[in-house]
Amino acid sequence: MPNSGSGRLDTQVTPNPVLEKRTRRTFHAEYKLRLLAEAEACKHGELGALLRREKLYSHQLAD
Repeated sequence: MPNSGSGRLDTQVTPNPVLEKRTRRTFHAEYKLRLLAEAEACKHGELGALLRREKLYSHQLAD
């Protein structure tokens, strides 16, 4: 590791654009209505698969 000669390690951090904060997703009304209809039609145990497929959390469906 490079050091400054004083025995300390270089602690300079360079930003990585890949690791920057992502933007929030937005959901259109048509998507929300379609997803609610699919959730209503789910049988016992199928809702989790729907949420995983759509990459959603259960609280997002409840809101």
